Amino acid sequence: MALTYVCSPLSAPTRAEMLANAAKASTYMMKAEQEFGNRAVAPHAYLPFLLDDTAPEERALALEFGQKLLAMCTRLVVYGDRISSGMSAEIMKAEELGIPVLQRPGLVLEEAPKPVIVGRCINGVTINGLEYLQNDDGEVLYFKGITAAKDYLREHEVTDEEMEDIVLRESVGTCIRCGDPLFPSDISGYAYQCFKCDEDFYAFEQGRNS
Repeated sequence: MALTYVCSPLSAPTRAEMLANAAKASTYMMKAEQEFGNRAVAPHAYLPFLLDDTAPEERALALEFGQKLLAMCTRLVVYGDRISSGMSAEIMKAEELGIPVLQRPGLVLEEAPKPVIVGRCINGVTINGLEYLQNDDGEVLYFKGITAAKDYLREHEVTDEEMEDIVLRESVGTCIRCGDPLFPSDISGYAYQCFKCDEDFYAFEQGRNS
């Protein structure tokens, strides 16, 4: 059976950004299957959940697995806006094996709107933090971007004047513990908060520098 190997960037400064690249690889697999009509594979869409890309021995294991999988493929297709060191190694391996290398540099996925939460000051005082819009189960509602959040509020008869007292917060990444969106923390000294974990984090706890 013909197989298409998806070659796209994975490494990133933070784990949240790396997992975003892994998600893009999954989308590239679907694009490749649509274009070539056969199964596509992208090990870097899944290996970040099994192996630590920052640990040299685990990264080496991931690269070795990828190259063994590549040897089973009939073509390699390059996606994304840059060529990483790992991608360069895969391209060289494909050429060594006589596997055709195809370029799709124009296919760069547009960034999806960041998750947004809707909050308002408690008792009108910012220092008390914010209370956030929730569903009937008491879970904080996430909206697909600021426009979607504003549309929801208007549909529920929130006026433009009332909107001025509402805080719309965009996600700043993905929680490395549960995979849900991270948002700026309301608690002084902490950087991020995750509503699913019901916890606030220092920057280093989420693998971020700031």
